[in-house]
Amino acid sequence: MAVKTKPPKIADDTARRPMAAGRIWLVLAIALLVGGILNAPGLRKTALGQPLGWQRDVAIFLSDRLNEVSNPLFLDQPRAGLQALAGRSGDDDVDLSLPSPTRPANPRLPPKVPVKKSFSPLAPLKVAIAGDSLSITPGESLINLSPATGSIATIGSVDGHVSTGLARPEVFNWPAHLSEVISAGGLDAVVLTLGSNDDQNLTGDGGVGPLLSPEWETEYRRRVGGLMDSINAKGATLFWVAIPPMSNDVRYDTRYKPMNEIVRSEAAKRPGKVVLVETEPVLTFLGSGYAQYLPTADGGFIQIRTGDGIHFTRAGGDLVAEAVLAAMRKTFDLDSWRTPSTTSASKKGATTTTGPTPTTTEVRKKK
Repeated sequence: MAVKTKPPKIADDTARRPMAAGRIWLVLAIALLVGGILNAPGLRKTALGQPLGWQRDVAIFLSDRLNEVSNPLFLDQPRAGLQALAGRSGDDDVDLSLPSPTRPANPRLPPKVPVKKSFSPLAPLKVAIAGDSLSITPGESLINLSPATGSIATIGSVDGHVSTGLARPEVFNWPAHLSEVISAGGLDAVVLTLGSNDDQNLTGDGGVGPLLSPEWETEYRRRVGGLMDSINAKGATLFWVAIPPMSNDVRYDTRYKPMNEIVRSEAAKRPGKVVLVETEPVLTFLGSGYAQYLPTADGGFIQIRTGDGIHFTRAGGDLVAEAVLAAMRKTFDLDSWRTPSTTSASKKGATTTTGPTPTTTEVRKKK
């Protein structure tokens, strides 16, 4: 009986062999290069948003080189098309432009103070609240306190953007953003808190350094005045909340006080249109310096600042919001609607008009 035997195995020369390490790195490098070219606009925006330093400079240099290849060859269009399908067109756009102040027609003439406008429940003052992280707690307090006035309508929630300011428009461009917000909402006023993140070199158009050098101050003043005028041009009055005292008193005295002074002097050029809301008087024990706690009427103390020595507790936010409301009352007529004049017929058929009804406090004083 014949015995069947299996044919001998023949070596398969086509079997896969491991790729050499050098080829692997070459493939990865090509893949990264192709991916970088296709996503060059996004890489450039990411590079611009990095913290200032040599790493950011290198990233910007490399992303710019990728853009020089991607854009002329339209290799960035697939990414733009996908963004459009996802409803995110313009995600890679970076606006580095910042408006300059609007010069008056005759700079020799003093600026005119606008007529004091009146507001009421039927025609309330429409207000938007915006700014950096220091705007959030006081802004929420202002939203809570506004209904009691009867004549202020805050629009939406606090438009807070952490770690933003006028120093780095590539991270967040406040003039461009607020222009859109005011146009969309038909606002009468904007409460803005900015500056605590601006103690750094300035980037974007006109960017200069070092911090607080004469060139820096000139450019920062241009940005502050330009933002003020861009808001006023939309028909809105600006209430700019000053940078508050901080536990790091050296930083506050050497950086933030000079920045507050720039805002103060620019606001003074625009009476009735821009109001600087001072925070130091309401957040300190004796009118100056930093205070973590303030005394209360019953002899106790209340905490007004958080543990980081920068941000506000709810009680501190309430104090800032009350200062904003006081500034609004000086700028606008928010209360005359509560005490309308009454008209009565005289015996001869003529009409006589009486003044406002005295308040409860005034009646008690007369007694």
